[in-house]
Amino acid sequence: MSESKLRFEVLEEETHYPVTKQKSVGKQEENEQRDTNEETTEETLEQQLERLVLSVKNDSDVEQDTVKNTLENVKNASAAKELGNKFFSQGSYLDAIECYTTALKLCPAEEEYAYSRAVYFSNRAACLLRLGRTEESVDECTQAVTLSPTYVKALLRRAEAFEKLDKLEEAVADFDAVLKIDPTVRTAAQGRERLQKIVHERQEKMKAEMMDKLKGFGNTILGKFGLSTDNFQMVQDPTTGSYSINFQQNTGESGQQKPSQQQHK
Repeated sequence: MSESKLRFEVLEEETHYPVTKQKSVGKQEENEQRDTNEETTEETLEQQLERLVLSVKNDSDVEQDTVKNTLENVKNASAAKELGNKFFSQGSYLDAIECYTTALKLCPAEEEYAYSRAVYFSNRAACLLRLGRTEESVDECTQAVTLSPTYVKALLRRAEAFEKLDKLEEAVADFDAVLKIDPTVRTAAQGRERLQKIVHERQEKMKAEMMDKLKGFGNTILGKFGLSTDNFQMVQDPTTGSYSINFQQNTGESGQQKPSQQQHK
């Protein structure tokens, strides 16, 4: 066998087997890299958050950047929101709030970006609601609705917060606002029906309590004239909803009573 031919066969042998081994090693390295990436997923989120926070040193710097690089700031604000959504899905609400706050600092204040800012406020409100900071959540939702009055999600979120604060009439008002925007929102329709029933029951209870107090006060005054509130009966007309007051004098020796009637609306 010639020297050149022998050399070719040696190279062929040397390059054949090592290639097979490299494939095996390469696959092993790929698996190890995948495991490493999975282990550092949360760490990567933390690093991203740190970079976002560092990118916004103070409001004055951001204002200058907004003037010069509006589109870049809008893009970064959106990225901050997406990162916040990831933290929110993990239950890391404080980290999520920090991301949405960063988004608000980056997002321009011009009217064309009002909806984006409303979203960031509303998302921050969702975090505060989960943290039990309900009053603050209402304030954030109000900021969102001020920026975007037809933002249904912010109205629904504020209604939820109002209900938690037992401000049911305010919650009903927000549900009404949602239904004016979109009558097909079942959450609003069901919430309104449920809370309106409770509100009505409370109002009726308050009326009854007020009437009892007035009755007691009235008996004190009328007693001086030999009368009591029992001499007066309020009857509601089911058709008009107005009330009529029937007065009955105390029974005399003849046993007869003279009823009189006054109409009140």
